[in-house]
Amino acid sequence: MILRPARPSRVVRAIRVTLVVSGAVGAVACIIHATGCSSEDGTHVYQARFYLEARDCLGTPSSIDVISGEEPGFCEPICLRQIRADGGRAVYASTVCPPYPGPDFDKSGTDPACPAALAALARGDTCLTDGGSTRPVTPVKDAAAD
Repeated sequence: MILRPARPSRVVRAIRVTLVVSGAVGAVACIIHATGCSSEDGTHVYQARFYLEARDCLGTPSSIDVISGEEPGFCEPICLRQIRADGGRAVYASTVCPPYPGPDFDKSGTDPACPAALAALARGDTCLTDGGSTRPVTPVKDAAAD
């Protein structure tokens, strides 16, 4: 005689489907909130990309502050320097419109790394985990070397 596992009842299968669907809906809601959509409390996440100066590329978009008001959309690129960053200087590039993050960020764009950070943003250069990047600067060939 071959023993087979009992087949779950319709009620058990319905409960499983409900739990899976509920979990998926909850996960989507969390992702939407985390990606910067305005929340019910009148705030939104300000996103920017961290500039890795040694590699001349940008990290993926990340939240750097929570700002009051509705999500403002996109504007001209800006370079932000976090004044009191843990572990040293932190430079970010962003295209999110004002209002900008609070007093912990210098919005003047005068940090020496700002031109390179904005150039990396303009060329869409994202740092990769293997040490490379998606659009590295191509070295200029020296005509005198030929």
